[in-house]
Amino acid sequence: MSNASTHRKIRWVDMIVKDPKGVSDFYSSVFGYSQKPCVEDELHTSYSLLDQDGHEVLGICDQGVFPNWVGGWVLYIDVEDFDASVAKAEVSGGEIIDQFEWSESGSKKRHCLVKDPSGAGVMICES
Repeated sequence: MSNASTHRKIRWVDMIVKDPKGVSDFYSSVFGYSQKPCVEDELHTSYSLLDQDGHEVLGICDQGVFPNWVGGWVLYIDVEDFDASVAKAEVSGGEIIDQFEWSESGSKKRHCLVKDPSGAGVMICES
């Protein structure tokens, strides 16, 4: 059974950019975050930004790894009914960009990247 208190809350934020190192340097300089490189492959490195306690707070992702994704900020929001939320996104003016499964905490969770009517990215996450 899922935890209802996590539904509809933003649980993660990524930014998909062409220059992840430069953008990570900006956020580190302005807000004091430290950087944790995440090597995607031999050509691409993304970054997790960490707060003063070492907790990951933001992801700055190399657009070369996610070429079909929406650029800029992508919010990750947990939902109670994944299938219903995906269906509602389509009929409410959203555009489905990609659907996939990621392993999280030992179990596979479905994700759906949607472009909202403004063109911004939002990730619908199975909780």
